[in-house]
Formats: sequence, structure tokens, C-alpha cells
Amino acid sequence: MTDSRVIAWFSCGVASAVAASLAIEKYGKDKVVVAYCDTMADEHPDNQRFFDEVQDWLGIKIERLKSDKFSRVDEVFKSRSFMSGIMGAPCTTELKKMPRFDFQRADDIHVFGYTSDENHRIIRFKEQNPDVKVDWVLSDQGYSKPLCLMTIGSAGIEIPMMYRLGYSNNNCLGCVKASSATYWNSIRIHFPDVFKARSDRSRSIGARLTRFKGERIFLDQLPADYLPPDTEVVSCGIECEVPEETR
Repeated sequence: MTDSRVIAWFSCGVASAVAASLAIEKYGKDKVVVAYCDTMADEHPDNQRFFDEVQDWLGIKIERLKSDKFSRVDEVFKSRSFMSGIMGAPCTTELKKMPRFDFQRADDIHVFGYTSDENHRIIRFKEQNPDVKVDWVLSDQGYSKPLCLMTIGSAGIEIPMMYRLGYSNNNCLGCVKASSATYWNSIRIHFPDVFKARSDRSRSIGARLTRFKGERIFLDQLPADYLPPDTEVVSCGIECEVPEETR
């Protein structure tokens, strides 16, 4: 057993919740810190309910870490005059990475919500972060995304609303790393105010966030009835990634 602190990074997603549970089971409550980089203000309102129920299930307080500069993703976009690129998005850097860097210690063992069907993300993380010690509890124990969903259900916790609405991940509403027309038109349907806010900001910055028939366009140029088959899966955990389909 290690003397290092174990940090399970919770993101209000089902995989990170199960990863935290497995970490506590493996290391014990006295060794594990469950931490959440707080972007709740830009997430679905149901996430607070999920956060509270997962905290009760785990039996320990989830530490909420906040940026000391920004409270909303749009504040980051306005300040940086940038929304998204091939290396990711500044909102994740400012609201997730920087609070993580301030909180973590050199000898920490990290637990992330990367499942057994995300080995490509694990490989990429290892290549980009060779000095970070990680226990891949989900992958090592064969936990896929469907199994994580089943585990949360078996615990008597209703999955977050974003999954119930058909989204693959429980990110901030209107995640700017997504380029999928289907994703953005779904956001337009479910969260019209968010769609307008992202559309207005992207116009002011000059960011073409989506694609129409292979061409990058502004959100306000996207036909509302354009819903091609969607293969893009956007995940925004403690590390920021742009899906390979959008690169």
C-alpha cells in the first residue's frame, strides 16, 4: 500500500464516479481525495443532484476546486479571444487544468475516469504526461462505459440528465471542442440560450465551431434541420482533448 495521496478526479460523469468508488475500495477512505474542478455553473442543472448523490454513495466529501480568475467558460473565451483549437480549449486549461496543478503534489497517484474502451486516450495521456503517476482502475478492472452506467444504476443513482437526453458525455453545455453539426443542433433544440451564447461569442471572436458538408462554418450558419450521422464523442475531463474526427 502506498503512502502517497490518491486523487480521484470526479467530473460529474458516470465513469469518474465509478473510478472514485474503485479507488476508495482499493486504497481506503483515509488515502483517497475525490476532487472536482468546479464547472457546475456551465453544466446541466441536474449535475448538482448527481454530485450530491455520488458524494453520499462514496461516503466522503468531494473537494470542489475553483479557478481564482474565472467562474464561467464564456469569461475565458472573452478574455482569451479564443474558443477551441487542435490542442484543446482554453476553458479546460483555466477551469480544470490550472486548479488541478495548484492542488496536486508531485507524489500524488491520480485516478481518472478513462474506461477499458478508451485505451487510445490512456496511451495518449501516458505519452503527454510521462511524469504523472496514474492508477487506471477502470481499464485494469475491465470497466467499460456501459458497465459504469450499470454500476451507477445498481447503486440506486439515476444517471445524469445529459445521458438521458442522448449525449455521450456529461460535459459543459455547448462544449466548444465539439464540431459535430448533430451535436450543435441538439444543443440548439435542448438549450437554445446556450446555443445563442456560443453562436454570438464565436462570431465576435471569429471561431467557426462546426462543420457543414465538410466545411467549417459559424454556428449561426448551420441549418437547423441538418442532422447527419454523428460519430463524434467529445470528452472533457481533467485533460482537454479534441476528438480525432475534428482534427
